[in-house]
Amino acid sequence: MLSLGVTHMVHSRSGRRGGFTLIELLVVIAIIAVLVGLLLPAVQKVREAANRMSCSNNLKQMGLALHMYHDTFKKFPYGANDDGSDNVGVVAYLPWGVFLLPYLEQQNLYNKFNPKVIFNLPPNNTDVPDPTLNPAANSVKVYNCPSSPSNGVVYQDTWDNSGDAYGPYSGNPTWTVSASDYIAISGMLGRFVNPYFPVPDHDGVLNDNFQVSIKMITDGLTNTWMVGECGGAPDVWVKGKLFASPPYDPSSTGFYISGNAWADETNGDQWIGGNSYDGLNPVSGGPCTINCANIQGFYAFHTGGANFLYGDGHVQFVGESVDPKVVIMLISFRDGQVVPDYE
Repeated sequence: MLSLGVTHMVHSRSGRRGGFTLIELLVVIAIIAVLVGLLLPAVQKVREAANRMSCSNNLKQMGLALHMYHDTFKKFPYGANDDGSDNVGVVAYLPWGVFLLPYLEQQNLYNKFNPKVIFNLPPNNTDVPDPTLNPAANSVKVYNCPSSPSNGVVYQDTWDNSGDAYGPYSGNPTWTVSASDYIAISGMLGRFVNPYFPVPDHDGVLNDNFQVSIKMITDGLTNTWMVGECGGAPDVWVKGKLFASPPYDPSSTGFYISGNAWADETNGDQWIGGNSYDGLNPVSGGPCTINCANIQGFYAFHTGGANFLYGDGHVQFVGESVDPKVVIMLISFRDGQVVPDYE
């Protein structure tokens, strides 16, 4: 009898199944959730740091290309070329982004453009999204910041009667382009500059009126911007949030729109006008120039500021709270002002 009882007990124990109880499983899930919650922000910070570094490297490549262009032609390229005779506003030929292509290992793409033809007419733009048929629809990696949602998206651009709109805008011609997250700095709007300094509107290095040489930059290459971030096209972004997407009527939104596409003439015709600090009043301008809206100002998808390419080729991250007077000094290449310390 005793042996039978022992045998029964052994069989009973060996028949039990191993595994987690419900409570144990919930505890494990909770621990995993806590670990993910702790690690995810760190992973996101690492990813953004890598994206910001990649964005900075893009600008450095543009800086090298700009100086190689200068070595060849003894001047920097137009922001947006007019008719080649320095006559203001005669014909808008190709922008700076096209002329840098040979120095960015994109000679084959450059060969598809004709610098004697207006930027939105064939062969420069055939208004189709197929990059094999339309050179302006090609996404060029160096012109796209990895933090931006645009990712070289192909879209239709146009202008309204005031010359500023995202398209298609009813009744006006369109052209199809690939977005860029960087803009040439050609100058400033008078309403932004006048409260601070008597600086000419067209006073940026990548000018749309005339070509600038290094010897003309009397403020010093290290104190002068050439290219800045302005991402998110063709959408309008305000204070980190999506505000509007095309097509829309700019008269109903109150927004001036600049074409942020590397093969779009308006990318090289950037007059910084500033925004209100809420980013909602760009038509009237304002003191905010970084990360308020991607209209008439600089806009990056990095926390706290944006990257800028300087005349000597170095790239610096500038905080979004920078004094507008400092921005004016950095845009103008010959204002004679001493740039104070800034971050």
